[in-house]
Amino acid sequence: MSPLNITHVVVIALTAVFLLVALDRAGELRGPQAAYVPPPKPAPAPVVDPDKGKPPPHNDTVEDLPAGKGREVTFYTCTACHGVALIKAQGLTRDLWDSSIDLMIEKHRMPPPKPEERTEVLDYLAEQFPPRRRGRGADNPFLK
Repeated sequence: MSPLNITHVVVIALTAVFLLVALDRAGELRGPQAAYVPPPKPAPAPVVDPDKGKPPPHNDTVEDLPAGKGREVTFYTCTACHGVALIKAQGLTRDLWDSSIDLMIEKHRMPPPKPEERTEVLDYLAEQFPPRRRGRGADNPFLK
């Protein structure tokens, strides 16, 4: 092939590409294209009825606490956020139980109980779950 023929071939090929691109402005030669589908909108968050609240995070019942005056009020006040096991694991003085309630109100957004209910809860907790240790070394046989 002579150089003239190669030049003609290149010019004809480039002209053909140019014409095809110019004529395909409508996109008819490209075939069907996938249509843009916007991503689905996230579902709205469920509305929690403040009167009903959330279900308790446990399967405890009132009977899981020791019998005593104030058991029911204590159960429903405390187990709205945590189970009975956490209550039973504690052994505090009345003042420390009172401080614990203050801490839960301030740090964990516990709704403050009514004053008479708070007194009943504190009486129950102090009676049923008092401090377990009698003092430093009382339970350690090596310190005797």
